Amino acid sequence: MAMVKDRSTPSWRNVAAWSAVGAGFYILILSGSALLLHENGMRQGFPSNEVAAKLGLGLILTMAILGFSSRRQPLNLRTFRKFLILNAVAVSFFLLVIWGYGAFGIAEALGAIGVAERAAAGLGLALIFFASLGSFFVANAWKGAGLIEDEEVAEDLRERGQLYVCSYVWMAACGLLLIVLGLAGPGGFLSPAAALAGALVLVAILALAGIAAWRLSDELARTLSRETGNMTCYLILALGGGWAMLAHLGFVAAPAPLDWLTMFIVLLFAASFIVLGRRKLLTR
Repeated sequence: MAMVKDRSTPSWRNVAAWSAVGAGFYILILSGSALLLHENGMRQGFPSNEVAAKLGLGLILTMAILGFSSRRQPLNLRTFRKFLILNAVAVSFFLLVIWGYGAFGIAEALGAIGVAERAAAGLGLALIFFASLGSFFVANAWKGAGLIEDEEVAEDLRERGQLYVCSYVWMAACGLLLIVLGLAGPGGFLSPAAALAGALVLVAILALAGIAAWRLSDELARTLSRETGNMTCYLILALGGGWAMLAHLGFVAAPAPLDWLTMFIVLLFAASFIVLGRRKLLTR
């Protein structure tokens, strides 16, 4: 009984410590956003009790997610510095997105396009974010900045850095392709001719990055790629085929062309996680 208590106590201390850090960071970001976006500061940022309740729920979720996801990681100067750097990168990315919406009038364009275009643009932004975050980790592994605590993971990033960079370029180009196509819908931000030109360039980048990644891959990576392709086909047949069948019978609306493209990308990444999970490579 004493041994179990000794093992569980540090974990709960980590949960409490990181939950407090998450609460402070959430309040700091919320306060800064309210001061930047509203002239009257925090009071104008909470126009109703409903909004305040949603923000409070967000605070609770932030504390819970950060606390329990970091329960095995003690809070010290190194881990806190890592937390600040990673979140600074994430916040900078989203601030850049918000600035782009306002600077280029994308917000007005998104208001005129449909759900399929919004879903494609949102998925594209998520892909670009994760590609940027992955590239950030590769750069830190090469420079030895100490943000990656697992030395085995850091060594793998250094040895296969070129492969990871090609993969992240492919992911970012895929995200940009979805954004370009999403902004080219009826009443969208881009004209069909401009979207087609941009899409062709991005498809060429996808092809070059895919070929480069394949040449840099070892036998295991190529086997995983083939298994991911097979799994993707099965998922498309099951989910996409099921949707098409229900649409043909009149139970649901038929998927739009952009819905199919978005579905292909989502199922491709879902299949990669399934393949990695089956080989127990996600626990590293």
